[in-house]
Amino acid sequence: MALLEVSKVDFQYYGSSFGLQDVNLSLNEGDRLIIYGRENSGKTTLLRMLCGLEEYCRGSILLDGADIKELSQKDMNIGFSFDSRILDGKALAGDVISYPMKLRNANSDDIVAYLKRVSDRCNIPMQLQIRNLSDVQVAAVIIARLFAVDRRLYLVDDVWKDLSEDEKSMVFDFLKENIADKSVIIATDDSAMSRQIFADGIVVLSNGEALPMMSEEDIVSRPLNMQSAIFAGYELHIGLLSKTGDRYFADICGNEYLVSAPIGEVYVGKRVCFAVKREGESCEAEEVGDAKVMTFYYDVDNERIISK
Repeated sequence: MALLEVSKVDFQYYGSSFGLQDVNLSLNEGDRLIIYGRENSGKTTLLRMLCGLEEYCRGSILLDGADIKELSQKDMNIGFSFDSRILDGKALAGDVISYPMKLRNANSDDIVAYLKRVSDRCNIPMQLQIRNLSDVQVAAVIIARLFAVDRRLYLVDDVWKDLSEDEKSMVFDFLKENIADKSVIIATDDSAMSRQIFADGIVVLSNGEALPMMSEEDIVSRPLNMQSAIFAGYELHIGLLSKTGDRYFADICGNEYLVSAPIGEVYVGKRVCFAVKREGESCEAEEVGDAKVMTFYYDVDNERIISK
């Protein structure tokens, strides 16, 4: 039995036409899952649904076979990283991190040892107020608090999203140290970072659609939309689809690159988004060079595959 089973779940934002449709995913104990999508794609909403903080309108979410709607927060025992904006700026870093341990009546020596380990690892003065910490220290505090106690499942929102690249790497390294042998779902819009996780599955969100859960290898070999192509590291170039004889070409910056035949000729002469995969270092979008245009391309307006 899977630890977490999500089947045909729909969610609708109150007063809005936007929502999430047909979310399906499965997580076994000890697995790592990435939820990837651009900002405002529904990543945080999906995490909140998984731990019972948002009501979905259709489908089912089962935790160890039990419907989460029938479980209390205590029974679910799911940890969820919180937004830094809800932190009390006057609270001490050590109190914020150790709060879950104190709730579970952890041994005081264990609390002291954990705080020292976090302080040494992340350079966080535990007696300093949250408002006096740097952004990267606050992100580390959130991660440290999340993993302070054993949970059945950990849900990690991208608390590093507003940090510099170096700071992101520091927080992400700290996260990776904490997820060994744990059941974890990580939501992020940083494809480079998320590919470091060695996830057991990846769900890409785009325009309210949750793509089927896939492995990184499957996404690289066959991305299903523009967001999954971006995750896989493809370069996206806008150009015209042209045809000479019975062959089709991507006309990008005045250069023609051979592509496979589309389903029909309706897109010939129209601007589409071509996914480009190259060997070695990437280059600027306007310098396609000798890169190979892949045998699939996209409908720019609807962000869906035209042909494969």
